[in-house]
Amino acid sequence: MSSIFINGTRYSISTGLGAAVAITAISNANPGVASSASPPVDKSVLVVKSAWTNLNETVARSANADADSFELEGVDTTSTLLYPAGGGAGSVQAVTTWVDLDQVRDVVMAGGDQQFFNYQYVEDPTSRQRQKPTFKNAMTMTVSLDYDPAKPWYAALIEADRLREPIVVRGVLPNGSTMFYYAYPSFNKVPVGQVNENLQNSAVFSLIADPIRYEAA
Repeated sequence: MSSIFINGTRYSISTGLGAAVAITAISNANPGVASSASPPVDKSVLVVKSAWTNLNETVARSANADADSFELEGVDTTSTLLYPAGGGAGSVQAVTTWVDLDQVRDVVMAGGDQQFFNYQYVEDPTSRQRQKPTFKNAMTMTVSLDYDPAKPWYAALIEADRLREPIVVRGVLPNGSTMFYYAYPSFNKVPVGQVNENLQNSAVFSLIADPIRYEAA
């Protein structure tokens, strides 16, 4: 059992990706093993593109690389229902540069609520209503930062907002565990505030896939 406060968490955003490295196959295993002629070095943070919908546009770390393969650390591709055999080919790109976010005042997660289809059968004398899960609402992470245009993150977020391409968000928790998110960034460079409060900017990250967590080494 554990209890973790957000206090002390350090956030960063990716500002550069390496060239795409082709993946010819991914095994059905835990963790999945990717075949590649140019495996990334261990502990590389990777953006994964895959023909498997459940793996496409996610983030994973590389591990136990050899001459022609590497593991997708923490990614369980055992299920052939979720990951049909032979269908995982694609590519990976390693994060090459990061910019830290400091002066973070608050981080708020929103969305992700499960939606349902409700129905009932005419012949059911109990008139019992049933429901089936359909989709989950899109999730966002809103990061509030004290305004400072001299900070490296200010220019980096402006550029990310203009490029309108997904980036990786990294959160290192106080206990050393690390969370990675893949998301579209949006940034309002105009500061807002009230009397007797610091001016602030807001960065909104719209999550594309489920985040992944790695325990402290």
